[in-house]
Amino acid sequence: MRLLPRSLFGRTVLVLAAGLLLAQAASLLVNLFDRGSAVYRLSAQQIAIRIAHTARVLNRLPSAARAELIDELAGTDLQVLISAQPLSVNKGFEELDVYEEAFANAVRRSLGKPLHTSVEITRLPSGRSSDTREDASAFDLWLGRHFYFLQPGPFLVVVQVGLEDGSTAAFFARVPQERLSRLETLAPRLALWMAIFFVLAVLVVRMVTRPLARLARGAEAIGTNPDGPPLAEEGPEETRGVIRAFNSMQTRIQAYVLERAELLRAVSHDLKTPITRMRLRAEMLADAAQRGKFLRDLDEMAKMIESTLEFFRSLGSEPRRVAVDVAALLESLAEDWRAMGGEVELHGRPQLPYPGHPEALRRCLDNLVGNAIRYGERARIFVEDDARWLRIRVEDDGPGIPEEALERVFEPFYRLEASRNPGSGGSGLGLSIARNISRWHGGELILRNRAQHKGITAQLSLPR
Repeated sequence: MRLLPRSLFGRTVLVLAAGLLLAQAASLLVNLFDRGSAVYRLSAQQIAIRIAHTARVLNRLPSAARAELIDELAGTDLQVLISAQPLSVNKGFEELDVYEEAFANAVRRSLGKPLHTSVEITRLPSGRSSDTREDASAFDLWLGRHFYFLQPGPFLVVVQVGLEDGSTAAFFARVPQERLSRLETLAPRLALWMAIFFVLAVLVVRMVTRPLARLARGAEAIGTNPDGPPLAEEGPEETRGVIRAFNSMQTRIQAYVLERAELLRAVSHDLKTPITRMRLRAEMLADAAQRGKFLRDLDEMAKMIESTLEFFRSLGSEPRRVAVDVAALLESLAEDWRAMGGEVELHGRPQLPYPGHPEALRRCLDNLVGNAIRYGERARIFVEDDARWLRIRVEDDGPGIPEEALERVFEPFYRLEASRNPGSGGSGLGLSIARNISRWHGGELILRNRAQHKGITAQLSLPR
């Protein structure tokens, strides 16, 4: 199972979201612990002052008047008990001794008199008879030792102050804690923050990756239409630099294609002139047999040169595409072959014109139909058109092609016949030219033998 997304967008958003989640969780925990400690310190200071003031008042009052004051002070967070002897209190954790000493010093400072003061911090009993240590879980024990102010249940602070008459005033105070149940209120806030941060992360990452996606589409489109417009230079500086380099490469490719077309046109003109001169000289030979041989060799040379130049010109010399009426092109092509005695059937028609190079498309289809008639007696053309592809199939009734040679026949000058006589099998460039043209349009040309039938099917697929 793949855990990471495949796209750069998905992986970046995932990393940002995970980082933000961890950062927010850590921030909330730090805030929770720090706030809990602050709440404890503030509450402890106020309770210590209150206990000290109460102890001073009790110390001045006679024993008979103390009961009324104790009744007035009784509450849920503070209770007072006068005892003739110090009380025996369950010991808390040893790790809390430092807090107990700090609380006792705070009480002594507020007393103003050197009265004996002791403090014991223990868990507030929950009404069960067993010992608090036995009731606590391992987590409660760890939490109580290190962050007792976060315990789910409040702590009981027992402060005993020895009065001047020999009695002891015992104060039972509950110090409020930052309950872990507060996480229930923190969780929705965490979810809200994460949703906001996630949306912002998606927007930021989309701003960064959108130019890269457009660059990828442009790189793919250059194979189908190298004459397309340059990409807009948008996004971060690094991305704009990549797009700028891509546009420069596309400009150089366009210049190279046009330069090559001009060069091939010049070569075509220059080669025809010496061949024409050689033909005229061959006509003046006295020996008829030698003259015929020379003329046949010159004809073969002229056809080979023309085929080779046609192969290099197959990308088309027109730099811009136009809307091609493929239906009219196929009907015209079929009529031309019928006029030359070929048997051609046409089935179906495209729904819409196709943006392409008219001469190159006609040359591609003419080669396919010509091969079907030359090797398979007849050509049947089938047209299928939808929103994504324009497919043109040319079928024949010939002997077919060995499976191992279905790809090799697209190689320049490759022929299935052992003979190099162009009269028997052509120059071996027709299928190379046809595939070159199909790929120039972003499509593909494939050959396959017809199942349970003689002949082959040549399928030209052109993207819409």
